[in-house]
Amino acid sequence: MSVNHTALTLRFKYGKHTVLLLAEPLTPFATIKSDLLKVLHERYPDGIPRNDTGESITIPADVTDVILGVPNDVYDNSKGWSELNADAGGGIKETPKSMGLKEGSMLAFSFVPSTDEETQPEFYVEFSNVEELYPEEE
Repeated sequence: MSVNHTALTLRFKYGKHTVLLLAEPLTPFATIKSDLLKVLHERYPDGIPRNDTGESITIPADVTDVILGVPNDVYDNSKGWSELNADAGGGIKETPKSMGLKEGSMLAFSFVPSTDEETQPEFYVEFSNVEELYPEEE
């Protein structure tokens, strides 16, 4: 498989896990979500482990159960995530380019059954604490 020089590297986050996917700017989000699910099923056949609970989250088979989020502030991860409405127009026309995503954009993902319209997605994302990793020496 060859990769075009126009492909974007998108970073998909869940907990401490990051999945890098290459996608052309005009690739529909339905295709990107399908690629994400394929990678997740290959890498985590028993589900994605959560660091905070020790449990594994079951990976769905249907792309409609995958919800994507973008950071509220790309410079401050503590400000949380907002749902990316990638399904506008049935998800057929929405692409990374139409949603304003750039090279290296970070997206969170969550799983919500498509039959459950009332549940708000929880974007569970962990980042390393630089102060804990590199404490100041006295």
